[in-house]
Amino acid sequence: MVLNMKKFFVYTSALVLCCSLFGIVNAQTGLLRYADQRFEETNYFEAAQGFEKAFEKKATYRAAKGAALSYAYLRDYQKTHEWWKKAVQFPEADNHDLLQFIGASNQVGNKDEVLKALDSLGNGALEKLDNLNLDSLKSWYGQDNNAKMKGLEDINTTSTEYGWVLDAQGNAYFTSDRGGENDRDKKALRIDKSYKYYNKESDWTGRDFLGIYKMDKDGQIMPLEVPVPDVFHVTDPAIAVEKGVLFYTVTREIRRSKNYAVQPEIYYSSMSADGKLLDFKGLSINNPLEYGLKSPFLDEENQKLYFSSDMPGGFGGYDLYYMDYSGDFEFGKPVNMGAVINTSGNERDPFLNEDVFYFASDGHIGLGGLDVFMSDLKDNVPLGVKNMGLPFNSPQDDFSVNFSGDGKLLISSNRPGSRGWDDLFEMEELFKKFQALVLNCDGDPVSGELDVALMVSTESKQIAVDLNGDGGIQAELAPDTGYEILIKKDGFFSVHDKNLTTVGLTGDQLEKSYQLIRIPYKTAVYVDLIYYNLDESAIREDAEASLNKVAELLKTYSFLNVSVASHTDARASDEYNQALSEKRANTVRDYLSKFGLPGSRVNAVWHGEEELANDCGDGVPCPDALHQINRRTELMLLAFPEQGKAYEMPPDFLGQELCDINNIQIPSNMPAIYFGFDRADISAAERMALEKVAFMLKSMVNQRLVVTGHTDNRGPDDYNSELSKKRALVVKEYLEGRGIASDRIVYEFFGKNKPINDCGEISCTPEMHRINRRTELSLKELNNNWSKGQ
Repeated sequence: MVLNMKKFFVYTSALVLCCSLFGIVNAQTGLLRYADQRFEETNYFEAAQGFEKAFEKKATYRAAKGAALSYAYLRDYQKTHEWWKKAVQFPEADNHDLLQFIGASNQVGNKDEVLKALDSLGNGALEKLDNLNLDSLKSWYGQDNNAKMKGLEDINTTSTEYGWVLDAQGNAYFTSDRGGENDRDKKALRIDKSYKYYNKESDWTGRDFLGIYKMDKDGQIMPLEVPVPDVFHVTDPAIAVEKGVLFYTVTREIRRSKNYAVQPEIYYSSMSADGKLLDFKGLSINNPLEYGLKSPFLDEENQKLYFSSDMPGGFGGYDLYYMDYSGDFEFGKPVNMGAVINTSGNERDPFLNEDVFYFASDGHIGLGGLDVFMSDLKDNVPLGVKNMGLPFNSPQDDFSVNFSGDGKLLISSNRPGSRGWDDLFEMEELFKKFQALVLNCDGDPVSGELDVALMVSTESKQIAVDLNGDGGIQAELAPDTGYEILIKKDGFFSVHDKNLTTVGLTGDQLEKSYQLIRIPYKTAVYVDLIYYNLDESAIREDAEASLNKVAELLKTYSFLNVSVASHTDARASDEYNQALSEKRANTVRDYLSKFGLPGSRVNAVWHGEEELANDCGDGVPCPDALHQINRRTELMLLAFPEQGKAYEMPPDFLGQELCDINNIQIPSNMPAIYFGFDRADISAAERMALEKVAFMLKSMVNQRLVVTGHTDNRGPDDYNSELSKKRALVVKEYLEGRGIASDRIVYEFFGKNKPINDCGEISCTPEMHRINRRTELSLKELNNNWSKGQ
């Protein structure tokens, strides 16, 4: 049988205590007899003083234990701890006394002492205690907390403040005994916890009675007068917002001829527009001399009144009940919420929010005193109970959950750091909420699996993230901390944000968006052509500059490989030309190897005479200048050549708009095509220049070309305009003949209006006139900043 953990911290009942104290042999001192009698009368303050004086005369186990138990009922946690520490030093102390000491150590926040004592139990130093879950404390203390409880400084005083509820106008109501200041330092019975009232001969607390206070939206606080006559305590405000009715707990004066206990009752009153209580009515089940009713809560949607009571038939102590009611507050029979919620201890302060039921208990496994618990309800049946853990609960009393007007969770507690006997606390998140959205190049969320690693910049420990499968990332980040996040997905460049930080973040949330870009596998980023002499494979001097540039790009950018495709003209047999083109490819590979480039980065192929650039095939008479065009090697630099490889984003690409593939390409400088005087035909030399342009456009299918025709300034405007048009068109048509789609080429013509050399102002040489007779080529919207300097 497993004892609920709260027994770890709940002190033995008065009956057990009396048996232990009065079952001692008759040889007792007068002081101990006096202390025993005060304890039996539940006058724990005088009992504690008696046990202390007895201990001063003679240090005994019985006196120390009596003082510890008395201070425990007074909820003087420091004194309780001090006296249990003394009691467990005596040989009479048993394992249960050690448990009481551990509980007292926990209540004063001495975690080291708690864990040390628990370790000694776990190591077998003492025989195993039945019904004890020793791992719970270690588990709670070992968890990282993402919040802390912050006191409401505008509300809390050195008195008692607890409970919180809002009306329809946003006014807040809470319980306090701030009305009097008599003997505030005197340790006394916690009337706000016991709800018992004794006659004046035994009402020795010296504190004012509890009442309900109202705080308006401007922060003004004033006491709320209740119409119920002859009341001492008025507590636990609960509002039926739609009806404008306030429920509350009262302890009334009921006169009898001897000492007696008066139990709390639940009353309710309608409220005026300005918040005054107009009438009153008690629940029909009130019976203050037999049992108590307290801590009401209204579920208006389902018309249920929840409350706490120690009426007969419960599980022990105060249990939680509910009653159905009609629109005019006709109540049904009370229904106990059952063994899932209720224990042999005390349950109180019910609160329901979106089918989550909150309550306080000292009977369930907890950290000490009253703890706050939650349970999911289905058809008003609790599905289980969960301790809300740290920081909502503390080693002392935590109770009365509600929500503030801005949605923050509120708890009442007398935890360390409280200003008064009880304070109101609100949850303040320590961690910031991190929300990121991962988008593709179209601006849509990236669906499917993501590999996300989030970590503190100075640590290797990863932080848990939640992924929604549609590009969403969520996590909790500590304040004033730097982080890194690495996002990966197959086929995309990874994203590595090293500047993710909550330093200086004033809000509760950090939002980011990231863009995942598909890796453009096998994308041509640079092309060039080199040419050979007839029947030779040696690298010509005019080809060295082109090969040197290719080698330098390969050395600079590890994500590039080069494709080398060699060709011949048609003047020889097919077999001979195949072998010759192979020699030319190998010569290029050998040349590049001199730069320290491995052969794996050079993909060499050869085609012989199979892919001629013109019609100079077998038996076709052509001048050597046209055959020269076919004696070539095509050089193509390919980015990310290994399909499926997880390439990192090259540093040179950072800041570039890579969703446009053009921006990773480095087209060669576009040539100008020159023409003879009054001519619009293309020479063999100019065709070699256009072959490189055609090769580039074939390799970079997203590029667009602009062709502009010009003339020199000799001749009439109309004639030159038409001549410049012919020159632009002949270039366009040549490229189209090499397989470039017409819609990829835009042409313009300007006649003699845009000369390079203004021969109207100066006397131009024939060469200056030749430079004006040109067709210029340019690429639209090219952005190759990543390769600047190359």
